[in-house]
Amino acid sequence: MAKPNELLAASLAELRGVTQNGTRSVVKSEELSRVHRERLQDNGFLEEIMKGWLAVNSRPSANNRIDAAWSTVYWEFVARYLDDRFAGEWRLSAEASVALWSENHSIPGQVIVRSPKANNQLVKLPSNTSLYLLRSKENEPAETRERLRLMPMEEAICNLSPESWRTLATDVIAVIGSIRGTSTLLQYLLDGGRSHVGGRIAGALRHLGRTRDADTIIKTLESAGYNPHEDNPFDPAVDLVRLDARRTQAPSATRIKNLWAKMGKDALNHIGFEQLRINDRAGYISDIDERYVADALNSLSIEGYEVSEELIRRVQDGQWKPDEDAQDYETKNALAAKGYRLAFEEVRDDIRKILDGAPTGELLEARHQDWFRAMFSPSVTAGIIKAHQLAGYRSHNVYLRGSSHVPLPPHAIADAMDALFESISEESDARVKAILAPFLFTYIHPFPDGNGRTARFIMNALLAECGAPWTVIPVARRDEYMNALEEASGHENIAPLTRFVSELVNAPPPSTEADASHKNTQRKRA
Repeated sequence: MAKPNELLAASLAELRGVTQNGTRSVVKSEELSRVHRERLQDNGFLEEIMKGWLAVNSRPSANNRIDAAWSTVYWEFVARYLDDRFAGEWRLSAEASVALWSENHSIPGQVIVRSPKANNQLVKLPSNTSLYLLRSKENEPAETRERLRLMPMEEAICNLSPESWRTLATDVIAVIGSIRGTSTLLQYLLDGGRSHVGGRIAGALRHLGRTRDADTIIKTLESAGYNPHEDNPFDPAVDLVRLDARRTQAPSATRIKNLWAKMGKDALNHIGFEQLRINDRAGYISDIDERYVADALNSLSIEGYEVSEELIRRVQDGQWKPDEDAQDYETKNALAAKGYRLAFEEVRDDIRKILDGAPTGELLEARHQDWFRAMFSPSVTAGIIKAHQLAGYRSHNVYLRGSSHVPLPPHAIADAMDALFESISEESDARVKAILAPFLFTYIHPFPDGNGRTARFIMNALLAECGAPWTVIPVARRDEYMNALEEASGHENIAPLTRFVSELVNAPPPSTEADASHKNTQRKRA
């Protein structure tokens, strides 16, 4: 009789075949026999999405994938489920299509799907999400992108509901900024006799700085016998990016520029610390060094490393000796601590340049990848990662457990990062930079690892520019920190993060064991 581990191995081999060697994360129940399916579910390798559909969990010891990381399988499920049900005769709504064209892959609460085979049905999904299957009169044209059938870009803009121009403004602007000219837009407007929509689009273009394109739409509609009423569909109280009147820009770049424009005023209104001039530069650097242990201990702990104050101090004092101590060589926590120290030293040297007047946008653009390489160089030396993995930005998608936000896809990262550094260079208030730049860095998530640590280094480099002290985010307040980032990513609300950082800037750094020991000694002497 086969042993339980042998039976499980046989079921895993069957699953490997069904998932084409792990390239699929979603399967239909009927693709596996009942025996294999139940065995894999009992052992945590399969989880039910809905009746008849399963998600593969390659790490069954980790948290439930559907509950903790629904974003990792959401869009694959949507594509496979709709293809299976409608055999290619479907497309996503204008709103969902615009979001995806704009490089926004975050999970919406509901996606509307159009198909002549639909029955106006609500399909409930995990994490309070759903699909609404809307019956269309005929099979409508679609463009396929990563298995998803999208409404063509210009058609989607023409089919947006009036309220979507406000609720999805960042997505809409990112798409409009990538559309060259007005010819295709006008084709959809004229074919449908939709002068009211044309007035809305013209108003949007004029508000965003593309006056010539706005005039072209209005004049063309008038010459065709229509009387369009131009109207700005965006919220007039919200600051938005100005588009280049002559050149298109990648959606990810426009997205970052618009988020900066939109959030800048809010950040300024909630910042709770002053911009000061540093006269004692040596003293400022000395204060950074004094905060290093607390900073490393908390920053690494936020990312899940199990580091002790003793380990941090050994690394700081040069007592980390992987050539002599096998435990130092093999422990990922020790490697992370050493990498953090190396990166910290790079950042501290760059802060000296900032205090001497170096432009922060240019410096961060030139140096942020050096910080990343320093952070992971001990892991390269130990043979844990390959040197080429530290070259440039990530080449694969990443997902954030517990978050509805999905970072930008690999092909969109370079344009987004260019836009980020341009925004830093163009911003006049260093305090706004210190809030927005690290947030948008994590929003983009350009590196395969170390994004949170790098973002906090960026924050402190920019705090130095405005004369604020090196600020430590305590691991004890990790949940509050993550919730503030989620609010900014998912709802474009920067106020909670701004208040959180401001409070910490004005507070002393978290105490360490050495601080407590020193205080006890002082009390005894007293």
